[in-house]
Amino acid sequence: MRIAIMGAGAVGGYFGGVLANHGEDVVLIARGVHGEAIAKNGLHVDSNWGNFNVKVDVTDDPSTVGEVDFILHCIKLYSNADALPTMKPMIGENTTVLTIQNGATSGQILGASLGQKHVLQGATYIETGIVGPGHIHQSGSTAMIEFGEDDGAENERTAAVQKLLDREGIQVKVSNNIVDTLWNKMVSVGAIGTVMAASRASFVEVLASPHGEHTVRTVMEEILAVGQSQGVKFPPRCVDAKMADAIAEAEDTQASLQYDLNNRKPLELDDILGAVVRIGRDAGVPVPASAALVTVLDRFKQGS
Repeated sequence: MRIAIMGAGAVGGYFGGVLANHGEDVVLIARGVHGEAIAKNGLHVDSNWGNFNVKVDVTDDPSTVGEVDFILHCIKLYSNADALPTMKPMIGENTTVLTIQNGATSGQILGASLGQKHVLQGATYIETGIVGPGHIHQSGSTAMIEFGEDDGAENERTAAVQKLLDREGIQVKVSNNIVDTLWNKMVSVGAIGTVMAASRASFVEVLASPHGEHTVRTVMEEILAVGQSQGVKFPPRCVDAKMADAIAEAEDTQASLQYDLNNRKPLELDDILGAVVRIGRDAGVPVPASAALVTVLDRFKQGS
């Protein structure tokens, strides 16, 4: 396959780097000094499975890449409107676009622009960050991509994507209900990252504060209630399990929302917890804690 990584930042750069290091034909879409450093010195990745530097094609203009077989879509949600038109020259008759963006609405957005038949929805579970231009650091033993067809079918396409991604340094799982999967991830991402950003604190510091754990748990419960109002099925004791996992991994927890806030970048607020608040209010589900967090961060969502 010819592979494009749309948004080769901390997450996309990690997965693209691993695939390139395993010999796949990869082009990274990366901007600014990060992309320039990759072009000049290769991509350096520190990971739980070992460190490596790999030479890989990189560009800041998707329209120059040509048709590819597979696109891993990793850009920020707020960049979709500008980025999707530039991606169309990469889409051939049989191109698959796997979106692993946060939130639960990315698949519909991409499908409306690129054609629904090309799109697979997915979720990723990974702790990774950019520590310097062209340098990505991944921590912990999880670097998971879970994806699936909208109807839950396992077919030739899901088998091919699973085979492509099943490498050392990547865990992969095919979901039989990707909408439930995305909402299940939202319980953690929407709560933990937003509380960390609003409090300007690490997750260890959040847990050490008098009401930190209770606040995170309350937001998780609100997200779960909103998802249930939309017909989403969650595992039994979902919030308890999410909290236990989060506490166990607190020292490794990184939040992209907090990173963007600290670096004065736009925030994925409207499409993650903001979407939960909108859907909840439309469905008549009380979301006071979530609404308070979204309100606190709203004035920062355009960056500076």
